[in-house]
Amino acid sequence: MKKLTYIFAGFIGVYVLMNIISLQGVVYTHTKEMNQYSEYRSKYARPVNEWEKPNIDNGIYYEEMQALPKTARDTKENPYTEAKMLLGKKLFFEPKLSKSGQIACASCHNPELAFGDSVRTSFGHDRQRGKRNAPNIMMSGFFDELFWDGRAKGLESQALMPIVNPIEMAHELVAMQNYIAKTQEYYPLFLLAFGVSESQYEILRIQSKDEAVRRKEFDRILLDLLKADRQNKNLDSILQSQALTKEQILAARKLITQENIAKAIATYERSIVPKNTRFNRFLNGDYKALSNQEIYGLHIFRTKGRCMNCHYGVALSDGKFHNIGLSFYGRKLEDLGRYEVTKDEKDLGAFKTPSLIAVSKSAPYMHNGIFPTLQGVIHMYNAGFPTQTIRQTSKAVPKTSELIQRLKLNKEEMEALEAFLLTL
Repeated sequence: MKKLTYIFAGFIGVYVLMNIISLQGVVYTHTKEMNQYSEYRSKYARPVNEWEKPNIDNGIYYEEMQALPKTARDTKENPYTEAKMLLGKKLFFEPKLSKSGQIACASCHNPELAFGDSVRTSFGHDRQRGKRNAPNIMMSGFFDELFWDGRAKGLESQALMPIVNPIEMAHELVAMQNYIAKTQEYYPLFLLAFGVSESQYEILRIQSKDEAVRRKEFDRILLDLLKADRQNKNLDSILQSQALTKEQILAARKLITQENIAKAIATYERSIVPKNTRFNRFLNGDYKALSNQEIYGLHIFRTKGRCMNCHYGVALSDGKFHNIGLSFYGRKLEDLGRYEVTKDEKDLGAFKTPSLIAVSKSAPYMHNGIFPTLQGVIHMYNAGFPTQTIRQTSKAVPKTSELIQRLKLNKEEMEALEAFLLTL
């Protein structure tokens, strides 16, 4: 019995010793990480205007990193209103905008996937497959040109293009408009978003004739609708608590135009801005939001990684078009990008710089979704995007941007850069 007791005690002793060693290892690793990158914390744990300037190539105009906006971006042509945003959101998730009645904007731009769809290239009408990856549309309100090739000038122009694209939603605008015009659940929202004040007050049953009182009550009810929307409650049941008059129905139908549909969807898209990323908290003064390794990755992003030549400002994108060497010229996956819009040879193989906001959730990456992980993207940039030599048979040959250079980052630097990108 004593022998068994000694053996048991020995096992306990070994177990305790192993846990102590393991704990010491964790403490050592944490301490090493703290000491290893502590100098970078002192550089960046302060307001952005006190940071050292990033390494930027000559001739490149850049904007400093900025905290995410708290409100949606506004435009003179299509001023932001909460009512318009709510209507746009309903339209964004409406599959009946497509010919099949099965594909919504949200089918390829899923909120759970940073408004992408997690596949290399998206499936559309009749299971047709497009040749480009569905881009993350967060921050799209900060771009003047939309799509990978920039063929849309502004969100109002962009909003209707997927609806008529034969590979995507394959519908006709008139047929789509007619469906909305016959669907009564849309009437209250169109009246709220685009109707004159009197119609808006009537639909919300606001009785007062005092304009200030009516405006205040209107704003209060809209706030209630926003709260209900965030809680995934049915807005239709809230808005249809009172039957519409014949005059209101006629007024609503007149407001259901292609232009207003585009404006509403564009307004919702402008509102899609994340609020609580860890890097955003860091920029707002919560300097514990990033680890020392992640701060070191921020330093690499701004210096040796050369990232800020193209990824800067509030959206972490210059909004421009660059050929980084992925046109697959002369091969099966050939895509000439911006050139297909401009027919300008300098645009051969050029694609728009995407925003890096929520990049951790928007895999796969690049215009053709060729990289499943950020690690793969970083390794390819580090190698300078080596490409097959193209035989010079004419002037019309894609030329990789001079901004693409071998980075010569070591393993530690690449890991830190990836860690930082995961905080965006």
